[in-house]
Amino acid sequence: MTDEKKHRLNVFLIKQEYQAYTDFITPDAGRSIEIPLTQEITGRLFYSGGFPAPPTWASIFAGIPEFDQANIVNQHSKALLAFKINDRWVCFAFGYSRHLINQGTFERNFGLIVALNLSDPSALKSIDKTNISLNSLQSREQASKEIEIESFGFNNDIDILKSITARTKKENLDDEDQVLSGRDSVSISSRIELSTFPEIANKLYEAYIKKDYLERYPWFDKIIHERDNAVIAELDALLLDKVKDESTSKVWLAVPEIVDWENTDGFTYKKYRPTNDVKKPGPVVLKDIDLDGWKSTIDTEKLTIENLKSKHIFLIDRDNRTTSSISVYRCMNAEVSFNSKTYILNDADWYSINADFEAEINQFYNSIADSTLVLPPYEHMTEPVYLSYVAASIPSFFLMDRKNIQIGSGYSKVEFCDLYSSAQQIIHVKNYSGSSVLSHLFNQAFVSAECFISSADFREQVNQKLGEAFKLKGHPNKPESSGFEVCIAIMSKKVGTLDLPFFSKVSLKNAITSIANLGYKVTKLKINQFT
Repeated sequence: MTDEKKHRLNVFLIKQEYQAYTDFITPDAGRSIEIPLTQEITGRLFYSGGFPAPPTWASIFAGIPEFDQANIVNQHSKALLAFKINDRWVCFAFGYSRHLINQGTFERNFGLIVALNLSDPSALKSIDKTNISLNSLQSREQASKEIEIESFGFNNDIDILKSITARTKKENLDDEDQVLSGRDSVSISSRIELSTFPEIANKLYEAYIKKDYLERYPWFDKIIHERDNAVIAELDALLLDKVKDESTSKVWLAVPEIVDWENTDGFTYKKYRPTNDVKKPGPVVLKDIDLDGWKSTIDTEKLTIENLKSKHIFLIDRDNRTTSSISVYRCMNAEVSFNSKTYILNDADWYSINADFEAEINQFYNSIADSTLVLPPYEHMTEPVYLSYVAASIPSFFLMDRKNIQIGSGYSKVEFCDLYSSAQQIIHVKNYSGSSVLSHLFNQAFVSAECFISSADFREQVNQKLGEAFKLKGHPNKPESSGFEVCIAIMSKKVGTLDLPFFSKVSLKNAITSIANLGYKVTKLKINQFT
């Protein structure tokens, strides 16, 4: 007879290669007994506990003679029911038992794919997502009513879907509508008896192998955050080979955080310890970080991934003090091919990139017009010093760097631009760096462009900060955006044409599309280090 009480079921699918339960169950799994589920299927129950009140799930197995319910006596009690369907192990986890499954042995995103296939696309209740353009910003958004994913403000170019909670129709799973959640596991509530476990497992597995979700959400596999430990280990090994390679192709170092250059002197590869001993000078303070330069300070033959994660790059202030440090692994950016896929390393996380999406982004990036602006090389200057130098030495440019404009009635502020030209060119400049830093620049360019067109108060503040020869024409009337050029200028020491990290190209596409829709001419420009 079916248990009248609903139980929360948390379901995992084990990878095909693990054919014996001993391959994926941890050694400390507790007591283990066989459970007859149907005439054809026998499961194995792992359980332990210690609290006087038995957990609600224990009633499911109360009729099994060998099941000792009296020993389930702890609020941390746990049980894991494992059995095979379609030659695959399925695990139903109760309590705190998910940790009885070895990491790396279960299918990542099993629950998410099942939830996408079984749920009503117009009945989503919440989503978890990661924004790749904002320092891998993770967020959870909940709706007061059931809505479509687009209503969450989900941007499928820069957002990665991690999990969803949604309503499923009764014909998809059970005899009634219900809510399910999915990421690695599927979480559902159901009235259940022993014989219905295989039935539920079969429905979930059938939902997992269907490709219907790609018709509803064709963008799903554009970018996938790689969390399979075995794959990550392979990617890290390929990264290590590339770092040791003298050519260091498709691997580089970039600071993944915005640097406050007003208070920062530079970087060192070894911790700076001030000394009065002239015979023991401190490490050289560098204006930028460089993979070849960092490699010259270590023995690359003995280099390991653990070294990359434990070694740090240090930020030094104007008084030669170490203000903070960032692990070398976080600064690593890489593009590698593995199993016919392209993988990107960004801010210590690996992502797999859909080939069609990669081609689409590169095609858009190559289509962005190059600016006709000519700016001098920056040599060894930092951004603020370089910008001041350009404005002081070339009369047609006015310095707007760090001259923040207040937005609305709040406390939010934004730079109108870094340099403004007499030819109405709005120039945003940033030193080549990590994807999140460049994304900050692109977002600032969009916010500035939008406010400049839509807000008379914003234009008034801009006009007050501009020099007499650069005052806005026709002020205070709303300007024609087509008469202005928004230029994204990147200071880069790389020889050749400007080439950005993949995620920066994604963010740039998003920003440029939005700016161009406002009517501006949008261009890109590379500022070389040397002539």
